[in-house]
Amino acid sequence: MSVLDTVRSKIIGIVKDDSAKLINPDDYDLKIAEALNIYSKHRPDIAVDDIPGDGGHDYDFPDEWVEGFSEIKSVEYPLGYVPETLLDADSYYVYQNTTKKQIRLVEVAPAATETFRVTFTIPRTIASILETDEDAFCRLGAALCLEDLANAFAQTGDSIINADSVNYRAKSGEFSARAKRCMSFYNKHIGIKNDDTTTAASSVMNMEMNYPGGSDRLTHPKWARRRR
Repeated sequence: MSVLDTVRSKIIGIVKDDSAKLINPDDYDLKIAEALNIYSKHRPDIAVDDIPGDGGHDYDFPDEWVEGFSEIKSVEYPLGYVPETLLDADSYYVYQNTTKKQIRLVEVAPAATETFRVTFTIPRTIASILETDEDAFCRLGAALCLEDLANAFAQTGDSIINADSVNYRAKSGEFSARAKRCMSFYNKHIGIKNDDTTTAASSVMNMEMNYPGGSDRLTHPKWARRRR
């Protein structure tokens, strides 16, 4: 059984659509694709690509780069050092010329005999969902399905006689409540609190401190920390 089949089966089991409004696999697959877009924003996948230098400052994005989604996480240059030599965040950026966007290296220009390494984010696929996130992802997909069912019953209730519309509205409320519970499970697992839309972020600071009077460190000078 493929990963898609497994995920779809779990979502169908959570939704338990006894109304048979979602009867085709495509009905669920559309919501799985929508859930992947949401999940990717919270848990983006990471890609790494080595780009050959040409003596210049501007370089095309790697083939896996997704316009409108991907972000540069780090640029390593030169390669081969332990620990790795990462350029400062203000030493590169996405530059828009007259025809396209490129990676611009501000302070370095790798020669044709060199390469630099770019680490960047890409969307998740169904196969790259983290194993520890699979149950939460299925709850997210189920929540989207349940929201659709809630909306479908709410709209049906407006076009039939009052005696029946009460039942449809009650069904709509039931699906809506279940959708909220599933979404709450997903948010709690991912680390989203209350009405936040993104997870809590962490940051790393490089403390560039020299000795009093401007002297550099004896055993770990600034030039060795940067290696540029």
